[in-house]
Amino acid sequence: MNPGGRTSFTTIVVPDGLSKSEHRRAARMGPRAVTSTRPINVLMEAAGFEAIEVDDVTQDFIDTAEAWFKAFATRAVELRPLLGNEFDYRQRARQEMITAAGRGWLRRLLVNGTTPSS
Repeated sequence: MNPGGRTSFTTIVVPDGLSKSEHRRAARMGPRAVTSTRPINVLMEAAGFEAIEVDDVTQDFIDTAEAWFKAFATRAVELRPLLGNEFDYRQRARQEMITAAGRGWLRRLLVNGTTPSS
């Protein structure tokens, strides 16, 4: 922690309001830590943060992920020999996250909070 300072990070979450089947699919399509059932602001407060701000930056994430996917696809001939099976795995994972975020099953959040001075 940064005593008396400001902390910022991004995270991906499964939003509230999804059906059980949508939630399961979102959890499979997102990164490992996406399965937390507690809202990010509750987790931040439990960790001792104050002045918590949470901004949804999902569209920026989708735009960046699509550009990353296209850049890798464009360079597949050079990258596939270097990465082997990992190339296809990464591209599938990127496409799944793009799809899930586009459907509203995943959200990318920018989280800011301050820690109290000692």
